[in-house]
Amino acid sequence: MLKEYNKKRNFNLTSEPKGIKNATNKDNLRFVIQYHKARTNHYDFRLEWEGVLLSWAVPKGLSLNPNEKKLAVMVENHPLSYINFEGIIAKGNYGAGSVEIYDFGYYHPIEDFNLGLEKGLLKFILLGEKYKGAFSLIKIDEKNWIIKKNKDEFASLKRKIQKNPFKECQLQLATLSYSIPKGKLWLFEIKYDGYRMVSYVENGKVKILSRNNVDYTKKFEEIAKSLLLLTEESFVVDGEIVSFDNNGRSDFRLLQENLKKGKGQFYYVIFDILALSGIDLRNAKLIDRKKRLEILLTKASKNLVYSSFSVGNGKMCFNIAKKLNLEGIVAKEINSKYIGKRSGDWLKIKCYLSQEFIIIGFTTSANKKQMRSLLLAYYSSNKLKYAGKVGTGFTESIKKELNQMFKKHYSKEATLDLKIKDVIWLKPTLVAQIKYTGVTKNGLLRQPSFIELRNDKDPKNVNLEVHNEFDS
Repeated sequence: MLKEYNKKRNFNLTSEPKGIKNATNKDNLRFVIQYHKARTNHYDFRLEWEGVLLSWAVPKGLSLNPNEKKLAVMVENHPLSYINFEGIIAKGNYGAGSVEIYDFGYYHPIEDFNLGLEKGLLKFILLGEKYKGAFSLIKIDEKNWIIKKNKDEFASLKRKIQKNPFKECQLQLATLSYSIPKGKLWLFEIKYDGYRMVSYVENGKVKILSRNNVDYTKKFEEIAKSLLLLTEESFVVDGEIVSFDNNGRSDFRLLQENLKKGKGQFYYVIFDILALSGIDLRNAKLIDRKKRLEILLTKASKNLVYSSFSVGNGKMCFNIAKKLNLEGIVAKEINSKYIGKRSGDWLKIKCYLSQEFIIIGFTTSANKKQMRSLLLAYYSSNKLKYAGKVGTGFTESIKKELNQMFKKHYSKEATLDLKIKDVIWLKPTLVAQIKYTGVTKNGLLRQPSFIELRNDKDPKNVNLEVHNEFDS
């Protein structure tokens, strides 16, 4: 019964289990639905029967609406051990792609199952986490079947989905703080280093927008698909899209490299929900929004990450972040509303100083062939103010990339009146993330180091975050 399964696979190259028939406990028959990201993404529906998993590929997934019929293509039987399989099927193998469990549980045949297989009509009751109640599989031809929900208390007739109450919104931003708030009225989260994104999901469509309302949906297609799987309801969530390094830290430079290559793993760390089922939640207490978000993400795909938190214990959270060499933590007042601007309700406490600065030019070597350092600035009272030079943190590939990018931003006039030699001026349109140890009384950065370019940041919003904490 597993000959075809084994024939299609080279078990020296795939991590899938070998096809060995096992005994079945007819009193505890199991089922599994696996989401298979392959050449064409689909769901695999598998029923345990007589030592194997009867298997169907369901392109659109199961529906709880009795009026909807879903195509189910019968494929080869799988071994019972496949019921727990999750992982990557390497390129070049049959079914190459990723497999993750979408639903799991037990089922009861309603009628004689062997007779049903012979006649092409299977009726059963699912007892899963997502899918419950009576279903039918109806055979059309040799391979094609139809799966449909039978009418019972678990059936869900299609109803009009409530539209999201808004299409765009201003983001809630955190204020830099040098002290950690105390007490049970504050919760603490990890500060992630990635792209801040708000996602709008409605009627089977997703839109992922940056803080400047740039549409990133196509760039993060897998995340968009995972958001659609969460619920049929409309919702709006706020979070950070990141790439993690080998130590599990968010790495913005790695994120940029993955985007350029068009491959690599992206994760959406979601920390707030702004709307659900057509209801605007921005005026609800933060702690209540977090609870709703946690429920929404309970069965989320692995590329959607719930941003967990600790109430109180801010100093402990900060010390852990520092020990793990993280950027910092974010403190949020638990009863605060989402007001869509920078405020003291959200505070960012950094393990080291870093922020965005505008690149207004660069110094060169005597022959003007080699970039030496970047000239930085920020806006103060709507005017550019010089922040100093940064000449470290660059790899040769980054220098090469910057030189190419600068050609599109040359300025014929000096951006600021500075007495610096061998400068090529740039329009104040590019933004860089800079790490530094402090700021002098004149507003110049102390020991700055280049981290990365930030094309998701608007130069007009770049201000000096450090205040009343100047070095001598």
